[in-house]
Amino acid sequence: MALSSQRGSGSLIAVMIVLLMGTLMLHATRRQLSDAMSLVGDEQRHLQQFTGATSALAWGERLHWSAAQTWQCQQQAVFHWRACLQPALMLLRADSGPGTLTLWRWVSLRSDGAVQADPHGWLDYCPLSREGACHVK
Repeated sequence: MALSSQRGSGSLIAVMIVLLMGTLMLHATRRQLSDAMSLVGDEQRHLQQFTGATSALAWGERLHWSAAQTWQCQQQAVFHWRACLQPALMLLRADSGPGTLTLWRWVSLRSDGAVQADPHGWLDYCPLSREGACHVK
């Protein structure tokens, strides 16, 4: 009788170990899924901001700009795009709203007041080295 009760306890311990390992694996899988969902959300926000900034840049190239010396900005009300031009440097800056991704493009001013994008003028960073030169209100 003592022998059969020892076998029963061994089986119970084995079942408990299997359940514990299964619980640990489920917890690890849930954490991986949570981390992956966070990465997907970050990637989605980046793609939305990049698409918005690209659209704002294309929109800014079609606007008419005055010949000023400082940054001048125009806002698109429906999509909240903002395009800004630094006429002295012929640098166009565009974003899809405050605190979002910003894209830059070297441009040339046409005679009708619109700008024309320079070939190979794409920038994903501000090329101005002076502190605060890239900040636009």
